[in-house]
Amino acid sequence: MNVQKIKEEITQMKTSLSFLEESLKGIQQNCEHRFDGDQYYEKCLKCDKVNVLYY
Repeated sequence: MNVQKIKEEITQMKTSLSFLEESLKGIQQNCEHRFDGDQYYEKCLKCDKVNVLYY
């Protein structure tokens, strides 16, 4: 592989990752959460969203 092809592949992957992150954000915003966890964090059983309860 040459440098140009690597840069093009990185750009394509960044675009794909950005799309997937936005899709995940939309799913998690529209989820009817059912959380399970402990005193430090809770995780939704449906969409895997995590809420940190203790810092």
